[in-house]
Amino acid sequence: MQEHASTKYLMEAARWAPSADNSQPWRLQWNGGTLTIGYDSRRARGMTFAADDPATLVSIGALLENLDQAAAAVGIALQRTELAPDAYFSLKPSQLPPPREGPLNHPLFARHTNRLPFRTDALPDALSDEIRGHSQGDARVTVLDGAKTIAGVAGLVRSASKIRFRTREITEWLARSLRFTPRDVESADGLDVATLNLPPGGRALLRTVSNWRRMEKLNRWGAYELLATIEAKSVANASAILAVTGAAGRAGAIDAGRLLERVWIVLNQRGLAVHPYYVVSDQLFRRDRGAMPAGLEREGDALAREATTVFHLSGRQLYMLLRVGYPKRTPVRSRRLPLDTICGRTTDFPSAAHPTA
Repeated sequence: MQEHASTKYLMEAARWAPSADNSQPWRLQWNGGTLTIGYDSRRARGMTFAADDPATLVSIGALLENLDQAAAAVGIALQRTELAPDAYFSLKPSQLPPPREGPLNHPLFARHTNRLPFRTDALPDALSDEIRGHSQGDARVTVLDGAKTIAGVAGLVRSASKIRFRTREITEWLARSLRFTPRDVESADGLDVATLNLPPGGRALLRTVSNWRRMEKLNRWGAYELLATIEAKSVANASAILAVTGAAGRAGAIDAGRLLERVWIVLNQRGLAVHPYYVVSDQLFRRDRGAMPAGLEREGDALAREATTVFHLSGRQLYMLLRVGYPKRTPVRSRRLPLDTICGRTTDFPSAAHPTA
């Protein structure tokens, strides 16, 4: 398969992109001259965010960023053609890819999530300025630091999480994504609970609250308040919070995903730990399309007003928050599905594994 070495390298780069709860909802197909990126309805529909949801589009943007960085590493450019919603785009190399694999030590393969506690030393001014200097289309990064500002963001996360833990759809998605045993983890998708910062008894609690009927009963006693407080406390443990914002719509979400991935790679290169939070963005998008759980509409409106002020949205969308700090411990890293699961031509792309997530 020598002639496919560089193409397989691109595929490897693509599959290590981040996605909601490590759902990896994409389908990659190489026809010998063009790579098509689509939504794998067979695996993902009803299991995670829909093909046109901003969460999915952000992950597709991150995948595109990985592809472009990998292509540059082997000396080619990718010409992009936009396609229909379930097939996001096709990419054609500007020239015949060289018959060699790219560098496996490329920083994109070292990008990872760290959900553990951080040291909260302030970011160097030069690094903050560097991060602010990145952009993609209309997408921008805002660096939020200082204890008072970070506490304010944590308050927003708490408000959004209080809605989240009373939303049946999200609870059921969480239940399907959790991987508790070594055998479960071998599926190579979803959330390995070993990657989570769980206290003693945390696994049992997760099993309990991932069942909607039990969660609904516990919520009568205020369980959602406790869980939201725990989530917000982690946000407060940060050197800075990064807010990725951009234009509304499909193109805006994909641009935000590209920028998110680029900044994340840079931060990990600099020795920073990164933990993404989508909960505020998710609730804002749900509110905008009228999908708030019955009785929680006012909480959604209040969240939107506060988020607009804190993140200076004014017609822009908040696509992601990143909790950033200096790692205390090396995290367990999530796995990825093998190439023969996500690719359209299994004979051309045998499975390979990298020691990173």
